Amino acid sequence: MELAIQTLIVAAVVLASTVFAAWRLMPARTRLRLLDGVNPRPTRGIGRWLLRLRKKVVDELAHGCNACSQASDHVQKHAAPTKR
Repeated sequence: MELAIQTLIVAAVVLASTVFAAWRLMPARTRLRLLDGVNPRPTRGIGRWLLRLRKKVVDELAHGCNACSQASDHVQKHAAPTKR
């Protein structure tokens, strides 16, 4: 019986670690699409948590290379040269 419980605990830890690693390595836009697909509602407890998580992902997207006012200049300066 103890071996079965230990196996279940290890399996749960491995599954949680896999989900966490996949979430952290996933691009922010994909995370936002997944959260929008779940369509969290603020009335339920887990819905509030998902909405806070969605806000963090949106904030992360707003602080990237495309977020500053100089983004278009930066992209043009570092773009691949065109052949003439």
